[in-house]
Amino acid sequence: MNFDEVLRDAVRKDSIRVPPYPSTALKLQQVLGRPDFATADLVAAMRTDAVFTGNLLRLANSPFYRRGDPVTSLPVAVTRVGGKELSRLALAATVSSAAAGAGPLAEVRRHVWRQSLTSALVCEVLAPLDGGDAGEAFVAGLLHDAGKLLVIGCLEDALGKAPGTAAKPWAEWLPLLEAHHVAFGLALAAKWQLPEALKAVVQHHHDDPPPSAACARVVRSDAVVALMEASPTVDAAMLAAVTGLPAEACERLAARLPGIPGTISAFEPKGEGPAAGAPKAVAVSAVAPRATGATLSPVALVFEVRGEGPALALDVRAADDGRFVALAKAPLQTNRLVEFHLVGNDLTVWAVAQQVRRVGEAFEVECSLFAMSPELTARWRQVRQGASPPAAA
Repeated sequence: MNFDEVLRDAVRKDSIRVPPYPSTALKLQQVLGRPDFATADLVAAMRTDAVFTGNLLRLANSPFYRRGDPVTSLPVAVTRVGGKELSRLALAATVSSAAAGAGPLAEVRRHVWRQSLTSALVCEVLAPLDGGDAGEAFVAGLLHDAGKLLVIGCLEDALGKAPGTAAKPWAEWLPLLEAHHVAFGLALAAKWQLPEALKAVVQHHHDDPPPSAACARVVRSDAVVALMEASPTVDAAMLAAVTGLPAEACERLAARLPGIPGTISAFEPKGEGPAAGAPKAVAVSAVAPRATGATLSPVALVFEVRGEGPALALDVRAADDGRFVALAKAPLQTNRLVEFHLVGNDLTVWAVAQQVRRVGEAFEVECSLFAMSPELTARWRQVRQGASPPAAA
């Protein structure tokens, strides 16, 4: 099947499936447009959206927003997050829902979603540096590549009509996403009636040089996202090298990056165990292992993944500064951020399951650590060194 032609045909025939603009975001925008709105009005606009209200409570308690005691009520969550932030978070929740579904390209969707929300959060931090609006920057970062999700939907429709089509590694689909996401993104921008400035970001964020400050900000955020995907720890010097920003700005951005995984997790569908929707007993490679240039060292540690179902224990057999390999009784979803708690220690890390393989009755999982602070990396190294088995005599 010629997938390039399938995608071009969808654009020519204007047959791209675009989800409706999120009703909760629209209600919140209407409330925020009134000069006399109160917190109770914002809460009322969200009451019928149980998924988003649950997300909001988790977001208010995430590292990106948490200040002081844990939040347990919607009015307090609204006050902490801020009224202006609510509508864009509702927009992000809708994009998250679109990225969470099952399908033959589910791994690709999770990858695109993680990068889109990371870009949005990075843009939000970068905006004040050039006088931009943080809210508008967040939305630009979130939606500039949203066309990729629509491309994935179109490809899955085509695959559904040709069930005999041979499967291929998910990374081989990426060139199609890159080639067609702008045209699909413009279809979303038209249906959602996005502002012209945001349409321009969708259309021109690959132009060289970037035609606007908003496009330049998105380009910087994409560079930061690529750096985070490639390295478990990102410091200010690394950020300066890819963004060209002053040292003080890079220090500020570096300090915010470790809070991103908790914010991404707050948008994840709840009510599923850690292995829900995981691949069956087949070899899966969602992301190419990082080229660290070093062999993993043997260790003996136990991580625990806590979901709303039973906790899943992982026996860690080998690790380095950026990866670990473990055995578990159930698989993890590949290409999804997971929070790992070290048993018998208060150490908690975030990682992406890159590969899952069946080994007898168990599953071997290779994970890449994500958004580690330098301090956490040092603690992780110390724990590994203390858990290394003694050398053979």
